[in-house]
Amino acid sequence: MTRPRTTAGKRNVQQQKHEKQVAKRERRAARRAAPPDENQVDVTMSEPELINELATLHAAVESGEISLRQFEERREDVRRQLQQLGEGNSNE
Repeated sequence: MTRPRTTAGKRNVQQQKHEKQVAKRERRAARRAAPPDENQVDVTMSEPELINELATLHAAVESGEISLRQFEERREDVRRQLQQLGEGNSNE
């Protein structure tokens, strides 16, 4: 059987819980206060065009036209746009 906590022990546990709640509240407030365009990407192409762009990027990196770093950056941009298109379709 466990030992009962002392009054000071109970107070410490409650204080830790309170501090955790305050930290969580502050993180949520900071996320809400962040500019909304931080995660938003301008979608400039349709989904088929973006998929074709991915294929073109793969071909370009394989042929050595672009560096792996350029490929990864551009691929990430295309993926963000595809993700945003997918999120937009699910809201309709």
